[in-house]
Amino acid sequence: MEKKRIALRKLLEAVEHELLKKPNRKTLDRLSLLVGFQDWESFQEALHGEADAKTNYEPSENRKETSR
Repeated sequence: MEKKRIALRKLLEAVEHELLKKPNRKTLDRLSLLVGFQDWESFQEALHGEADAKTNYEPSENRKETSR
């Protein structure tokens, strides 16, 4: 029974280690897109600085109007 307990503890430690690992850059960039930022750096600047999601978009007056 002791061997099973030790094996289970090692398995749980391995799973915990994987869950706590930082996601790679591509994943962070994709998550940033979901919340309205162009990339992870832009999102970090908004969190820790003066920027916000509005800096990632052109003002409406600068956009070209499309006719149907």
